[in-house]
Amino acid sequence: MAACEYEVRLSGCLNGAAACLALSIARESGLLRVFMEPHEPMTIPEIASKTNLKERYIQELLGCLVTSNIIEVDKTSVKYFVPDELRSTLCGKLDSLELLDYASARKEDVKACLAIAGPNGFMAQTKPGYADLQKKFRCIDMDIVIQEEFFHHTPDIKRKLERGINVLEIGCGLASVIIELASRYPNSRFIACDYSAKVISNVTKTIKQRGLKNIKAKKVDLHHLPNKWAGRFDVAYIRYALHDLGQPVRTATEMVKELKDGGVMLVVEIFLKGDNHRENKEEPNAPLLFMLSASVCVPESLCQKGGIGLGSTSGMKSLKNIIYQSGIPVYNIRAYELGAIPNSCKFVCRK
Repeated sequence: MAACEYEVRLSGCLNGAAACLALSIARESGLLRVFMEPHEPMTIPEIASKTNLKERYIQELLGCLVTSNIIEVDKTSVKYFVPDELRSTLCGKLDSLELLDYASARKEDVKACLAIAGPNGFMAQTKPGYADLQKKFRCIDMDIVIQEEFFHHTPDIKRKLERGINVLEIGCGLASVIIELASRYPNSRFIACDYSAKVISNVTKTIKQRGLKNIKAKKVDLHHLPNKWAGRFDVAYIRYALHDLGQPVRTATEMVKELKDGGVMLVVEIFLKGDNHRENKEEPNAPLLFMLSASVCVPESLCQKGGIGLGSTSGMKSLKNIIYQSGIPVYNIRAYELGAIPNSCKFVCRK
């Protein structure tokens, strides 16, 4: 790459960062609210009146967003608007902006971990905003999630859920998916487990609020699951959590141990198609995923005893290597890319 091209690329990165900062401020201040609803083109005084914000600051923020081609302005440079056909796209990307905001808030924590004498990592669950982030991004559309992660490629699971089976979720977090499954399939029995007492307390409250009797929340060591669970479950499920664990091979092995013969382990993971930095240079979401991995996933893994710091950007090759060591024969393992859920894959492993 020539120096002039490199300069253009860096300028684009810096201007993109400025646009993200302006979007973040506009979203949190309420400035963007008037653009998210159907609207006619508006002048700055009209926007100020609708948002109860100061005109002079609106002017500069809109300047950043207009020159970034995020918000449009009419030919007289007086009235501002977002075209109807682009509004839903903007709404969707604002959700992704929250991920970047969270990563930015972890800047000092990551700097501390970078230092040779610094801590190995930190628990993301202890940081403000983490639970809200999970609510927004782990279950965008429950019907799509359940279809893609449970029934697509494994239609037999739906039939078994209707009759009644035992289902285990490892590293459940909010447990939104397994709680919804418990609601839809009352003949089946569910256990959601996590190593965080706070997480389990919140899940227990949600279960009680929904009046469900066929699901329990348990605090356990995810690297050493209870021996009494061995051979008990028809489905063992882990969703976007294997890469956060200190010893993912150990957890995968424990999950297999808990399955009945003929049971299914479902592993849903974030992935980049490339297995190294060069292979991921053309991946559109790679910069965001690497930054999130550095500020959430890697520190979560490394703060655990013996943590390997797998992170969410290790690639399909590394993920397969972990799953292949779980104890299930390779010929009984299938990997699929989830088309409806970006940068997600699923391993279906039959014991």
